[in-house]
Amino acid sequence: MKKSFISIAAMALALVACNKNVETDVVPSQVVIEPVITRALSLNFNNGDKIGLDIIKADASKHAENACLTYADGTFSGTLKWYAEGGESCSLFAYYPFQETGFPSTFTVAADQSVGTESSDLMTATKDGVYPRATAELMVFHHLFSQIVVNITNTAEVPVTGVIIKGLIPTANVSVENGAVVDATVAAADITAEPVSANKKYCAVVVPQEFTNIGLTLNLDGAAALITSVEGSELRPGYSYTINVTISPDQVNADISGDIEDWQDGGELNGGDVKPEPTEPSFEEFDGYFLYDGLRYNTVTLSNGKVWMAEPLAYLPAGKTVSEDPSSGSIWYPYSSDGTNVTVLKDAASIKANGYLYSVEACLGVTLTEENFLDFEGVQGICPKGWHVPTRDEWFDLCGVSNAIARLGESGTQTRTSALFYDSTLSYAPVSAFNDAGFNFVLSGCIGNKKYSALIIDSNVCSVEEYYGKNRMAYVACSTANQYKTASGTVSPSYMALMTTFTSANNKGKVSVANAKTADSGLQLRCVRNAE
Repeated sequence: MKKSFISIAAMALALVACNKNVETDVVPSQVVIEPVITRALSLNFNNGDKIGLDIIKADASKHAENACLTYADGTFSGTLKWYAEGGESCSLFAYYPFQETGFPSTFTVAADQSVGTESSDLMTATKDGVYPRATAELMVFHHLFSQIVVNITNTAEVPVTGVIIKGLIPTANVSVENGAVVDATVAAADITAEPVSANKKYCAVVVPQEFTNIGLTLNLDGAAALITSVEGSELRPGYSYTINVTISPDQVNADISGDIEDWQDGGELNGGDVKPEPTEPSFEEFDGYFLYDGLRYNTVTLSNGKVWMAEPLAYLPAGKTVSEDPSSGSIWYPYSSDGTNVTVLKDAASIKANGYLYSVEACLGVTLTEENFLDFEGVQGICPKGWHVPTRDEWFDLCGVSNAIARLGESGTQTRTSALFYDSTLSYAPVSAFNDAGFNFVLSGCIGNKKYSALIIDSNVCSVEEYYGKNRMAYVACSTANQYKTASGTVSPSYMALMTTFTSANNKGKVSVANAKTADSGLQLRCVRNAE
């Protein structure tokens, strides 16, 4: 089955494609689609696979209509170029598999899927508010059809050589608005399933529909055994349903279960009961990156064995909004500064590169009180499942310098010379040490005292020219509490945070653990994977 996520990037490359009805504006970048691997039942995209892409401008005119992009060596590409008006937004619509006549109004799954289900797996993706640019534009592709997986436990001496699914209508009326709706005027048909693992596992893509009975014909090395005992219920789009079959020398039994294995997690089919839609954001983890709520984040495994996000989090929890006013809200847009004036960055590329700035409460996903503020060290917070908001000790293990936490009986600067990035010559961990290890330290700045910090890096405080013009004070969130009252006596929970310091004495960019002063500070968030 094909991957369910792809990202769209604009790059200046010489590409070959099969687009039609596409404008030919001469611009310095072309549309390239890079597939992102996600859970899949069978293989990834193969060289020669094609998708169709529409680009619709804000005035409803089409810059591209059914542009055909072809997969080769890791990317989909074509001669399609972005339009010249880079300040004008557009909407994207893409579908798989490509058809010369455009996105179909009706679609029939293949009767014989024994050689593969790809041609029957109709998927679409839409995204609004897109601007031409050279950074990746992630689109989430949704399966419009359902999947049936037949798992076989065979203790008989005769192996299964094929599976046929009976009693389902193979045709759907299809639209962007309504998805796939079964065409009740079409008769039910037999569908030959794909042998994922011969004699053990078979699958087929089918039209979503209600049914009264699913029949199975199992070819047993020439002999046929018909099963008609699967109870009726509903197949929903994008869901995978499992029929478990047991074959013994004297009987054949079948039941349908709710194991969701490879397609989008969702409902289960078991006696007609359907599980509610999932409330957690989507999350898929892979070697070197993960997909979280539709965005890709690179990860890095450091030499101490810890796995970290290699870029800031840009996740917006359900029900939350992003503020451009640092005096209100709990999640804020990133920003840039000229040293005096601050510019709020609300475009998708800047958000992806810098992440949002979060209050500690937003990071932890809680409301802090004097009674509970010590209870959240190492919690998941708004990180993906299996990851958590870093602790002071985890940051300390990287940088080797930390402010004291008085409630722990500490006083004065705390030093851990064994820390991963600690430089004994500098007596601190420089930003470059994080970057050299693949951590990709992002100088995203911070919010303090209800203001964006306007300080920037220049030659007066830094000897590393590549940092010039970037935000000087960057804070990264930590789940370890410091105290409930600040130094001025204001009643408020304060938390530790990773902090950058650029001064003439720390001109390489000192990274240390410091007190974030109040829980209302705006900080970058990097999640770390739980220990196994």
